[in-house]
Amino acid sequence: MKHKLTLLFLLISIASIAQKSGYEEDAVSVESLTSAYYDCVSGPIGQTRDFDRLRNLFHSNAQLTYSYWSEEEQKNKLMHMDIEEYIEKLDYLDKKGFYEEELFSKVEMYGSIVQTISTYKFWMEDKSAEGRGFSSYNLFYDGNRYWILSMFWMMESKKYPIPDEFLD
Repeated sequence: MKHKLTLLFLLISIASIAQKSGYEEDAVSVESLTSAYYDCVSGPIGQTRDFDRLRNLFHSNAQLTYSYWSEEEQKNKLMHMDIEEYIEKLDYLDKKGFYEEELFSKVEMYGSIVQTISTYKFWMEDKSAEGRGFSSYNLFYDGNRYWILSMFWMMESKKYPIPDEFLD
């Protein structure tokens, strides 16, 4: 009887954890994962972003890396962060009204390994900024859901225009 109660408690706990997030559909496919990402960062002025939903997309050991061209140093630079550091940098989104929309994606898979390339456009609600960017996602499929293990991105620039093959 003790084992049955333990098993019952375990099953109830697992079901409770799964129901708490409410984000299970975000990770059922590569497309749902990237779509959820763009949805999490996009929205009008005054709309609080759902950073719990965003956290749910990323594996606990995920690494996020931004690459940019430094005119001053005349070289490419990197900025590394984890999901919490990234969220800190996104804190302004609800104050400015920011949107990202996917333009193109390419997915390659083998077993539990997924490589996704995604190009996007972004804009501010007040039209103070707009542009395009290129992201590379390394995903992991654990047999039940997809996780973002790394996100590596760069904004388009005069030095690095996005090739047409990534815009169709």
